[in-house]
Amino acid sequence: MIESIVSLLRCPLCGGAFSKTENSLVCARRHTYDIARQGYVNFVPGQKEMFYRKELFEHRAKVFEAGVFAPVVGRLTEAIDRYAPGESPVLLDAGCGEGYYAKAVCPGRRMTRIGFDLSRDAVRLAARGPKTAAFFAADLKHIPMRDHTVDVLLDVFTPASYAEFGRVLKTDGVVMKLAPRSGYLRQLRELAGTQLRHAAYDDSDVERYAHEKMDVLHQEAITYTLDVSPETAQHLARMTPMLAGIDVDALDLSGVSKITIDETLYIGRVKAQTMTTETHGEDTR
Repeated sequence: MIESIVSLLRCPLCGGAFSKTENSLVCARRHTYDIARQGYVNFVPGQKEMFYRKELFEHRAKVFEAGVFAPVVGRLTEAIDRYAPGESPVLLDAGCGEGYYAKAVCPGRRMTRIGFDLSRDAVRLAARGPKTAAFFAADLKHIPMRDHTVDVLLDVFTPASYAEFGRVLKTDGVVMKLAPRSGYLRQLRELAGTQLRHAAYDDSDVERYAHEKMDVLHQEAITYTLDVSPETAQHLARMTPMLAGIDVDALDLSGVSKITIDETLYIGRVKAQTMTTETHGEDTR
């Protein structure tokens, strides 16, 4: 898949175009990035893995397999079909994790699907299986994509670098940002109780920043509660950064049979002044 998107990429060090050798991408200044055996490219060699380790993404994959976020995928599919109706749009998932959304949205539709994440473990998982999307490891503040090449940029629970998003988006391209609301995974947060540094979640800063940096074309809440198995409850507790620092093994999850998903979807175009007044903008989630 990397071979099919080489013309859309640029060197994160110098901004130059890439050419492909047998197993590498090489720019005019000879900056070289190897294509891994699994088919992805690591544009951040030497980056240390932090909280987001392989085990977290494996738990996320189990949650996605259980269909917990299928309604979110359905809503994103409707939005992409509306805001990017053209032939073979380019979809970029910023902070793609194990690649669920990049692969799952718009099933059956012909699209150029690309995802990146700072975590190499996540990208390795994303690159497994059918090659329906291209993945690479990269820094959100230095996206190795050429200017104005992306029709839809997904940002799912990822800090938003709006100036960089605006650079890679086409003139009529849109950001589709998902951010948690106060009810998100409330059953798990209530169970953790006083162990949490912040018992309540307030998304007002994310909303303010989104409206400051984008012309928001549409905003809606995606909220539902569904039944989950004990196994899925365990995977959820181990995948969410909201329980970071909590001893999940000490939580009695046996009584968690329902989970609430509560998110805001923002759809917008990056404002011109965002591009001219800041190098990188970043929200808090």
